[in-house]
Amino acid sequence: MSERKITRAVNGLSSQISNVIEAMQLAEPYLEPETIDLAADVISRAESRRQLSAEHVVVGLFGATGSGKSTMFNALVGQELATTGVIRPTTTNTVAAIWEPQGANELLDWLDVSTRHVISEPDQKGKGSPKKKIDSGLLLLDLPDMDSTAVDHHHIASRLVGQVDYLVWVLDPQKYADASIHHGYLRSLRSQQGNILIVFNQIDKVAETERKQVVDSLRQILAMSGLEHLPIVCASAATGEGILEVRAKIAAAAKNKALSTRRLRADVDQVIHRLDDELPVEKVRLPSQLQQADLEKVIARAHGAQYIADAVETSYLLRGASRTGWPLTTWLVKLRNDPLKRMNLGRQHEDPELSMTSRPELSVAEHAAVEHGINQYVAEASHELPDSWKEPLRERINDNVQILDDGIDAAIAGTPLGVERSSWWWPVVKFIQWVALVAALGGALWLAAYPVAGYFQFALPQAPRVEGIAVPTLLVFIGILLGIVLGIACSFINRIVAKVKRRKALKNLERSVSNLVRQAVVEPVDQHLDTYNSYAALITTAAKKAD
Repeated sequence: MSERKITRAVNGLSSQISNVIEAMQLAEPYLEPETIDLAADVISRAESRRQLSAEHVVVGLFGATGSGKSTMFNALVGQELATTGVIRPTTTNTVAAIWEPQGANELLDWLDVSTRHVISEPDQKGKGSPKKKIDSGLLLLDLPDMDSTAVDHHHIASRLVGQVDYLVWVLDPQKYADASIHHGYLRSLRSQQGNILIVFNQIDKVAETERKQVVDSLRQILAMSGLEHLPIVCASAATGEGILEVRAKIAAAAKNKALSTRRLRADVDQVIHRLDDELPVEKVRLPSQLQQADLEKVIARAHGAQYIADAVETSYLLRGASRTGWPLTTWLVKLRNDPLKRMNLGRQHEDPELSMTSRPELSVAEHAAVEHGINQYVAEASHELPDSWKEPLRERINDNVQILDDGIDAAIAGTPLGVERSSWWWPVVKFIQWVALVAALGGALWLAAYPVAGYFQFALPQAPRVEGIAVPTLLVFIGILLGIVLGIACSFINRIVAKVKRRKALKNLERSVSNLVRQAVVEPVDQHLDTYNSYAALITTAAKKAD
């Protein structure tokens, strides 16, 4: 493989690993533990292998008890390195044949292989094609039996299945259909078909006339596991039949310095495809502004925003009547209760951050309206998400809603309602009202002075007249009329202003409630959906790069 292709393969693997790592960091709280463990194991293994020798290719011989795996290993190496015999299992630990020791120790330490033998490749002149010459970067491993009754042997073989770069499965005529091999191992390696070689060993024990039938049977079994493209070599370590062909394929694998990268990428691809298959959609839609507005209005209405706005209107009218009405009747207004004061609202001197309202608690129906509105909003927002992503969102929103009531109460207490200060024209009208009242009282006293003076035999000068009407009479009538007309006019104006203040107060209350609803519900939902979309985008991007 050219240097350019190797570099491209390495870069592609690095990009995929980065995507998977970032995706796992985002989605770890929402994925199944086994999925997280699988991804972590594959990524950890890939990262570790990439830091070790890239000039070595690790080839492992795997097989069941009695398959002749160790005999095959010795035949390939050309030396009696692995123990063979009739007592099974004979391979109790992993044996490594090393064609290039430089840089191999760290890799073998990672593989946890302690039994190591350095091989000096003999001269291959006249013994076949140069392709059959073992590359200096080969590490050939003879592993314990896959179906060994010794638990340690089984664990070693299972671990190395995921670590070696090229897997040679040695099957024999007696156990080639063993379900424990096919279902327990081979089926899980469907993504590794380019890195697997099947060696049908002990073929000398099968009659020539039956070999094709047996090999076809093996191919059919492999195809049922999704491994229909695996190469099969018939060989016999005892007679030497097919050994050169097996050796040639291993030699070709050893020359491919991108083989380890291809193996790792196949593992990463498998994880990515699994994660991609679990995505119901590549992107979920965030709730619309209309849905958000509807939720905010539902919660604001349940918490009495309309009722408080009505109270603002009533309170302004009462205060206006008290400040602009006829002074002789305004005391009647004070007999009425101000609804804002009753709810501990509209008091400018109080610190809204420390004060609480005296509003009645939410009724059962109001609580139900809030709960239904939030549940409906969350359900509509998350209906496209996987189930594992839905429940954490619901739990988070439920936790936020539990403290939402107190937060809304404090927000309402701190909301400017527009009645904290008097209208600028009220003092002017009040002054005019008092002037008119004083004038009317002065005229009345002036008129009353005449009979009193006559009773005590005092002579008072005649009151001046305007258009034939005595001035004190004019003062009485004008003062009373002005007070009444001004009171009626101000009452009409106060009603108009009260309507305006009601609308402004309602808008301010809805805005205050909206801010808390956004913090407690809308923003957490949006953040959760954005996290999923980022995760899905990373997985989708990585899946498009996967083989």
